[in-house]
Formats: sequence, structure tokens, C-alpha cells
Amino acid sequence: MVDFISEVEEELRKDDYNKFLRKYGPLIIGLLIGVVMVVAYLEWRDYSSDRTARAAGLSYLAADDLLQDGKTAEASQAFLALADVAPDGYAGLSLMRAAIISADAGNEAEAIRLYDAAAARFDEERHVHLASLKGAYVVANRGDWSDVDQRASLLAANGAPYEFLARELIATAALNQGDTDRARAEFSYLDTIPGVPDTVARRAEQALILMNTARASGESPTLPAPEDMNDDTP
Repeated sequence: MVDFISEVEEELRKDDYNKFLRKYGPLIIGLLIGVVMVVAYLEWRDYSSDRTARAAGLSYLAADDLLQDGKTAEASQAFLALADVAPDGYAGLSLMRAAIISADAGNEAEAIRLYDAAAARFDEERHVHLASLKGAYVVANRGDWSDVDQRASLLAANGAPYEFLARELIATAALNQGDTDRARAEFSYLDTIPGVPDTVARRAEQALILMNTARASGESPTLPAPEDMNDDTP
């Protein structure tokens, strides 16, 4: 009798299980297939991304080899070609290298365009600001101080990656446009605020001395465009 009851209970459980499978089985199978497809896609994406990054890295090194060999035109073309197909990080870096080549060749307008394009291809704020700052230095070399002011002002927020270098550009632009009050305020800030790189603070101090000397003699001081200080832009 006990065996009979057990068999009946077992059959009832099987019947409930079969009903459950008939009702929810297709959904469960669909979910399992979906999970497998998602996992497969993520693995493929990671593999494809790694392969693309490796290829971009090799192409970047090949372009750099051309530059080291003195083949600047070929190197520039290689960097620009890589920027068209590489992931954003490599694309931005390649555009910056092409911009340097253009600036060294005296094509400042093209260098500025490439730095702006590089800034648009980076994701990290530090890299975006670095490309923008480099472009602002080239603009400063052209003596377009109003454009320098506009570009540097976007980079000079408190805590921004290159705040102090941007402020130095703003101060220089202000001084060369005759706004000595603003220039003095910015240079004084750089000369006194903690955390300013020593080279920037020293140049600010020298600028203030120049301004004081010029004021005492009744002259209108000007400053040359600050150099693109690679030591200050890690």
C-alpha cells in the first residue's frame, strides 16, 4: 500500500513537472539561448577589440619609425591614415603626432586643425585638455591672442588637468591685449598658489617683475608667446 501511494505521488510530481515544462519550457530555453548568445557576443567583442588595438599599436609604431628615419611626409600620412581607422585613443594620439609634424613644418593652421580633431577623439578629460592646450600654444605662436584667451579659458577651471598652464596662457594673452589688471591677477595667482609647477611659478614671477618695471617707466609691457613646455605637460 505504501509503495502504491509513493508511485501515485511520483506520477503526480511528474505530471506537475510536465505541465510546468509545457508552460514555461519555451521561455526557459529562450532565456538560456539568449544568455549563451550574449556571452558569445561579449567574448567576440573583447577579442575583436584586442585585435584592433594590437593592429593599431603596430601601425602607430610603424609610423613612428618613419618619423625617426626622417621621413616626415610619409609619417604624417601614416598617422593620418591610422586616425581614420584606429580606436579613439590611438586616433587622437595619431592626430597629435601629425599636428606636431605640421607645426614643425610651419603649417600652423593645419596643426591647430589636427589638435582640435585630436581633442574630439579622446575620451579621458586629461587627454582632451592636453590636445586642446597644445592647439592653444600654436595659436599663441600666431599671436591671435583673443583666440588664445577663448581656448585657454575652457581649460582653466579649478582642478582642471592643465589649469596652471592654461592660466599662464590667459595671463599672457591679457597682457599682450593691454589688459594689465587681468594679467597681473593671473600671474599673481600662479606666483602664490600652492601646487603650481616650479617652472610656471618662476615664469609668472618674472612676468610680474617685467610688468612692475614697465609700469615704473611708463611703458606698455608685452610678452612673447609661451613655449609649449613639454616638461609641464606630463
